[in-house]
Amino acid sequence: MRLLIAAIAATTLGLAACSQADVNKAEQETSQAADEAGAALDNAAQETGEALHQAGEAVEDATNDAAGAVQRATDDNEATQP
Repeated sequence: MRLLIAAIAATTLGLAACSQADVNKAEQETSQAADEAGAALDNAAQETGEALHQAGEAVEDATNDAAGAVQRATDDNEATQP
C-alpha cells in the first residue's frame, strides 16, 4: 500500500513537467493502478473472511469434541456408558 501511495505521489510530482498527452497517460495509469490495488484488497479481504470462517468452524468443532469428552469422562450413569 505504501508503494502504491509512493507511486501515485511520484506520478503527481512528475505531472508538472509533462505534456498534456503525458499527463493523460499518467492519469490513466494511476487510475488503473488504483483499480488493481482496490481489487487486490477486495480479494484479500474475501480470502481473510473465508479463512476466519474456517478457523471459527474448527474452534467450534474442537470445543464440541472437548465438551463431549468431558461429558463422557464424568458420566456416572452406567446405562449411558459405551
